[in-house]
Amino acid sequence: SCGLFADVGGVTSRAENKSVTVVVYNARSVTRDEYIRLPLLSTNYELIDLSTGQHLPLTFIETNQAVKLLNSEAPPVEGVFKAILPALGYSSYRLQHATHPQHSLLLSHSPPPSDITVQSDLYTVQFDGETGALMSIRNKDTEETAEYLTASFMEYRSSVGDAESDQTSGAHIFRPAEDNAVEVASPVLTKHLVGDQFTEIWQSYGEWASLVTRVYVDKPYIEVEWVVGPLPADQGREVVLRYHTTMITNEKFYTDSNGREMIQRRFDSETYEPVAGNYYPVTTRATLLDETTGMQLTVLTDRAQGGASLAEGQLELMVHRSTLQDDNRGIGENQRDDLVVKGRHWLYYSRFDAMSEQRVLGQEMFYKPTVALTLDQLPQRPSQTYSGTSIDNKYINVATIINVDYTGDVFTYLLRLENITPKMEGGTPISVDLGEVFSGKTLVEFEEKGLAGDRPIENVVEDINEYTKYDSGNVITLQPLQIRTFFATYKPREKEEEVGVGDRLKDLVCKIFLDC
Repeated sequence: SCGLFADVGGVTSRAENKSVTVVVYNARSVTRDEYIRLPLLSTNYELIDLSTGQHLPLTFIETNQAVKLLNSEAPPVEGVFKAILPALGYSSYRLQHATHPQHSLLLSHSPPPSDITVQSDLYTVQFDGETGALMSIRNKDTEETAEYLTASFMEYRSSVGDAESDQTSGAHIFRPAEDNAVEVASPVLTKHLVGDQFTEIWQSYGEWASLVTRVYVDKPYIEVEWVVGPLPADQGREVVLRYHTTMITNEKFYTDSNGREMIQRRFDSETYEPVAGNYYPVTTRATLLDETTGMQLTVLTDRAQGGASLAEGQLELMVHRSTLQDDNRGIGENQRDDLVVKGRHWLYYSRFDAMSEQRVLGQEMFYKPTVALTLDQLPQRPSQTYSGTSIDNKYINVATIINVDYTGDVFTYLLRLENITPKMEGGTPISVDLGEVFSGKTLVEFEEKGLAGDRPIENVVEDINEYTKYDSGNVITLQPLQIRTFFATYKPREKEEEVGVGDRLKDLVCKIFLDC
């Protein structure tokens, strides 16, 4: 039977000498482009956009040895391509097996003769030619440079108790034995890969840590992919990735509150635990602000991490931990494991008044495209692309879509819409037509609820007329950082059958990703 699978590696490992259909789904309510990476058994593939029938550039890279620590059966190469993804919808592609593939290129190591300079549309990035270490980022628009910018792995030794306290570092408690972290190892440049769409710098830090820094030509961020582990079992270790700059931050930095407001954090030199006492939760991003130039360096994370700024112009994020002692907080065991952890940071360097753009990047990081594959033969002309919404505003987030009821062709959804920008960052009211939320569907009726969706909005707000004074008919207005929840009922438009809703590929995508 025909099926789509999200186990990308499992499908591609069975795809030797076979063609593969690739469906990439975009959960954001705005059109975007994203670089997709697929593990492959060989370079004998070419990529076809099924919506146009045109060949697309496909770049092959040898699989990083650090990735093979995560999966010893990882295929030998990765295929990288740029996907154009419609809002709340998908695009489909064909990885066609070919002896002499078109528009496909295998990147190989290019030993740098000296320091490495990489250009993107927004940045000029410099790396050390011997170690591959990041050295500086220059923003071409502002002509400002983050000088002496470095990224390095550091580790704290876990406390097992001392004369001042018998509290140990463990699953719930971070308490380093000393205030100063030590460098894991000196970086070694292992690969320098240059392609038309991106450049990669690979580094190793001893036996259990590695870094890949990517500069995409058309992206406003620099991607740092880290792999750490398994950590040696000789002692407790708490590993951080530290970014050091010469920015004048006056012992302050900023962290997000669950992806929304940014909160200023000040270094407290009088706290009993000068390291752990200055750590804060980082849900999606942390920012250093240079108060002399107005420039900011934001590190966006792909998961919640602990973060701190323990010195001027410095930012560190916890990436891995392994402790040998129980911290007496209920588990009754240590935090020892043999995990290999892989993650990503995005570095965004711009003026502080452009912080709304980092919110957009935070949405892109959180709502990563979902890739599904099939080896089965599909109809010659399926619906190769589909957009589920007509909103297409990068500052509007369709935070929740839940199908709560359906009768025949009439569906009722719980919709939660968010204006992601605060007023202090230039956020403005944004109007959304609920009749345009879903492509191919007509709005029948809607009712606003409280944020949780469990009671009418009239029972939540004090003055309903003041609350809705900017609304008109089906058009509602979201104030800066506002989230509103609706129960909305839709039915298919009469002409929906004419656009191929029933074809097999779209049916499969809808079953997995969408309530089509």
